Amino acid sequence: MNALDVPDVPRWVEAHGIAADPASWRRPLGDGLAVGSDPARLVVVLGDAETAEVAALAHAVPRHTMLFAIERADLAAATGRRVVRALLHTLPEGDALPALEGAVTLPPDATLAHVPEPLAEELATARAHGPIWSVFVDGVPVSFAYAPWRTARWFEVSVDTLAGARQLGLGRIAATALIQAERAHGREPVWGADEDNLASRRLAEGLGFVPVDGLWVAA
Repeated sequence: MNALDVPDVPRWVEAHGIAADPASWRRPLGDGLAVGSDPARLVVVLGDAETAEVAALAHAVPRHTMLFAIERADLAAATGRRVVRALLHTLPEGDALPALEGAVTLPPDATLAHVPEPLAEELATARAHGPIWSVFVDGVPVSFAYAPWRTARWFEVSVDTLAGARQLGLGRIAATALIQAERAHGREPVWGADEDNLASRRLAEGLGFVPVDGLWVAA
């Protein structure tokens, strides 16, 4: 099974994105397949994988998050990790996006010394794959939106706002700028949020997103 043989639909944005990266890797799992990205610490399991092989892979990549089709709770459970359901949202009404201004692309020389290390690493990786839309407060970038994965039809929305700048609507501004920019290239947004991440889900719903699918996430 080839990762690109799966349809280009919201649940497989990460799979297609990883498979298109020359630095990615693949591992057969019985009649299934895992595609992985070490920089992103992410693995997507596709097809009818064997539970024993999934368990072995989870042990081999303990710092990688693993994604599974929502119909395969058995494979997610085989990891032995805490598993949560992620809800995938799309934006059906193209004109529903609010007209917001205030975000700019993150300049190459902008410092991220004030950003927590895990997020700074994510942003450094994202910078190599496309623009990061940012909102500045007092000359410092505090909210970020970028597309970690893209396909021909879709892109994944990732939004992060620093703790001291939350609940100000800044993530909404950054996300809007990202979506508008990606739509100019013919791609539509996919917003994934863990079921218990109410803040992310509310932000998505406030922008007009609706849930359409799900994945199991073994973090």
